Amino acid sequence: MKLCSTWRLAGCLCLTLIFSACKKETVEKSRVREFNLLSTVNGGNYDIRVALPENYSPARGYRTLYVLDAKLDFDFTAVECERQTRDRHQEGMLVVGIGYGHDRMDDYTPTPSDIGSGGADKFIEFIEAELIPRMESEFHAAPARSARAILGHSAGGLLVGHSFTNHNRIFGHYLCLSPSFWYDDAIALRNEKAYREQNKEGSGTFFLGLGELEEKMRPPFTGFRNALQAYYPHYALQDYITPGKGHLDSKKTNIKKALTFFFENN
Repeated sequence: MKLCSTWRLAGCLCLTLIFSACKKETVEKSRVREFNLLSTVNGGNYDIRVALPENYSPARGYRTLYVLDAKLDFDFTAVECERQTRDRHQEGMLVVGIGYGHDRMDDYTPTPSDIGSGGADKFIEFIEAELIPRMESEFHAAPARSARAILGHSAGGLLVGHSFTNHNRIFGHYLCLSPSFWYDDAIALRNEKAYREQNKEGSGTFFLGLGELEEKMRPPFTGFRNALQAYYPHYALQDYITPGKGHLDSKKTNIKKALTFFFENN
């Protein structure tokens, strides 16, 4: 009887811990705004989620973090962002989750292939021409490039890299996790070289994260890192390899590392 009670108590404790962990990875509903944004640029109808910082005030101009793959990564990123700003006694920031307007691989790939139609430029134009103005007018996002960051994982990381190389005027800070830089024979590396002269005097921060077990993704990842290190002196740069982890299970660790790096340098 005593053994049964002990097991019941242990089970309740486990459930409590699980529910507590889940709760901690969900943004407080009263501070989340949701809306759809139909793009006139590419025809996509995007689900947008905005996490307002604690003590949000319309009188301020807020830094903004744009999170790709919002369905997967918005909640965890927003909670971690809030935790770090609170712990560091820094002003909070807007976290904007961008859902899927249509096919994910269409939006995140820079060139056409058998797995994506190459709609990245149009998707980034949607962000610049339609989403950012909405954030500035309705949510008081600060208008400066230096106040904007973008975070993406996998194909989303490829899009982050494409934003840096081909559309550098939009974001000042890039949080690039397990990026698919292998795509189209490493088009990301070719674009970096092609746009280097016009981008190399820019400034900001760039975080690159990967899992140790992502061996096939390592060569283009390293090539991109080496180019940043060699040619972009005004960017704070960090790369991190999560020990013993692969493509998916390295993501949360690298989100935390990326945000830590961002807040330490901004």
